[in-house]
Amino acid sequence: QAQYDRMTAHDLFIKFRLSPRLVEDFIKPTLLVGLFKPPEELSALVVMELLYYYALAHVDSFDVRWIRNGTVSDSLIAPLANQLIDDYGLTVKGGCRVGQIRLAPNTDGSSSSPNKVDSLDYTCMDGTSGRIDDIDGVVLALTCRGMQGVVSASPDLARVPMLADAASLKGIDVISVRLWLDKTVPTRTPANVFSRFYELRGAGGTFFMLDQMQAGNEEALWGEDEPQGSVVACDFYNAGSLLALPDEDIVHTLMKDLLPSAVSEFSSATVVDSWVGRYPGAVSWFAPGTYSKRPKLQGDPSISNLVCAGDWVRMGDEEHGAKGLCQERAYVSGLQAGNILLHREEIGKTHEVLQVRPDEPQFRASVALNREVMKFLPRFWVR
Repeated sequence: QAQYDRMTAHDLFIKFRLSPRLVEDFIKPTLLVGLFKPPEELSALVVMELLYYYALAHVDSFDVRWIRNGTVSDSLIAPLANQLIDDYGLTVKGGCRVGQIRLAPNTDGSSSSPNKVDSLDYTCMDGTSGRIDDIDGVVLALTCRGMQGVVSASPDLARVPMLADAASLKGIDVISVRLWLDKTVPTRTPANVFSRFYELRGAGGTFFMLDQMQAGNEEALWGEDEPQGSVVACDFYNAGSLLALPDEDIVHTLMKDLLPSAVSEFSSATVVDSWVGRYPGAVSWFAPGTYSKRPKLQGDPSISNLVCAGDWVRMGDEEHGAKGLCQERAYVSGLQAGNILLHREEIGKTHEVLQVRPDEPQFRASVALNREVMKFLPRFWVR
């Protein structure tokens, strides 16, 4: 694992003599929207996991699922929060930011006994702040930027090497754009990838036709107003060179260069409204040599009631087959993190974690054949 992790995907492709056209036309665009960086900036270990899942073992799983109505926030998160409040009497601090997390001192006086998280501070969007005491358990479901904020504000956590290492990792810049158009633009597929456009400035790009993905719910896409045309969601990854552009320049680049080049009918459409969101360092960067610094799902042995979740965690014995989209890996890790806390607190009921379906037969046969061949050949591509 360590050999592959410290190698770039670019080096791996050269060693395996992949053609430049295969890399430039297929693999690089896939990585820019799947892992959000080009091959020369990604760990070969993580790239192999992604390509294994999408291009080899589950060929027909390369798909995009979009919620049928509304947003993830109002259709999934809000109902879940309401259920926790109504059925279990919990308090959900939505829109609050965690500040300092404190550990309780050992009660038995032993330096070998694990500590426990005892309290934390938080600040809400309206400027109010508060404190939660007598904490049973904590799941750090954070991005690298969120981890930096929490660890830097928490001296107790900063003293834990695993968490300090995780807080040292960098993220990738993202820009999200939504366009409301004055006409409906038909496209061959609702989910699309921009590839090798000069205007991308090295970023990866996608665009999704929300009016097609949420057909029948167009009024909601238009804020309950009368629908006028297509609604397009565009995302740019590895977007550092685009962050400084004004909103109007980003919208202009989409409407005059990128979208018409992909589908010519966009050239006759006019933007009725637009929205641009910038998220510096928002997504995980699986850079070469960073595997050992990623947080462990199980947390650190020195803190008994703290675990981690997210697409970047090391799962260890809980490793799961969800190696495709970051969202599904993050979701699975969240369920597993909750189960670990329940097990440590000796609460019997845990949440079932479904496994992915088996690899396709032709891939399993190829793996078996390769395993036999490699008994006699050295692995020259790792060092």
